[in-house]
Amino acid sequence: MLLTTEGARRYRVAEVAALLNVDPSTVYRMIYARRLRAERHGEHGGAIRITSAAISEYLAGAAAGAVA
Repeated sequence: MLLTTEGARRYRVAEVAALLNVDPSTVYRMIYARRLRAERHGEHGGAIRITSAAISEYLAGAAAGAVA
């Protein structure tokens, strides 16, 4: 499985989109809506990276919302 328990791995938006089977624009919307935590790396704002821990949190929240 792609996700690690320590959250050390950082994924690109396209990788998260493929993992969740959604369009990359959907991942950007989730980040901007603060439904998915992300980090910026590099100069001048840099590239967006999403930790495996953030993906796990999102999936746990999505599963909890689907049950309710």
